[in-house]
Amino acid sequence: MLEQIDLEEARAALETCARRVEQYAWLREALYDRDVAADRHFRRAFVSHFKLRQKDREELRFCFDWLEEHKNRPVSFETALMDLSRGLGLLDPATASKLASAIDPRLPVWDSQILGSMGIRPLALEKGSRRAEKTVEAYEKLQRWYDRYLRSKSGRTAARLFDEVYPDTGFSQIKKVDFVVWSILWS
Repeated sequence: MLEQIDLEEARAALETCARRVEQYAWLREALYDRDVAADRHFRRAFVSHFKLRQKDREELRFCFDWLEEHKNRPVSFETALMDLSRGLGLLDPATASKLASAIDPRLPVWDSQILGSMGIRPLALEKGSRRAEKTVEAYEKLQRWYDRYLRSKSGRTAARLFDEVYPDTGFSQIKKVDFVVWSILWS
């Protein structure tokens, strides 16, 4: 799907996700102008946008405290992953990637469909530190895939299409491509 984007289908799909684009833009700005650990509106919007509805109160409290604590410093996927592991006993790459990418929008969000297309199997069978190590390796492969894709004709086309539909957002190239891909999948 990512190698051959139907431009008309993608444009139509993108036009249906204006609310999500606006929500993401608002989240990017709000992250830095309020205490996200205490702001209920931010928390609700973040949970909705990043689809964290299955998280319990303790997990969400940890996530928002983590965001507030780390929002003004460089972060990595590995830092978020290991902090979640130490703080909650969870090795949750999807949530870790959402936290890290909220702060650094050049980082991709863990996506099982893209990882699956790369031949990366679920890591639940791995145990202990080996699982953490394999998870970080899988994320690094995901980053390399995005780097290659963003340099490809299809990746450049997807980012350009996003800019045509939503000019001047200031979103990272990865987020533009994500919106194109996910708008097609949501439609």
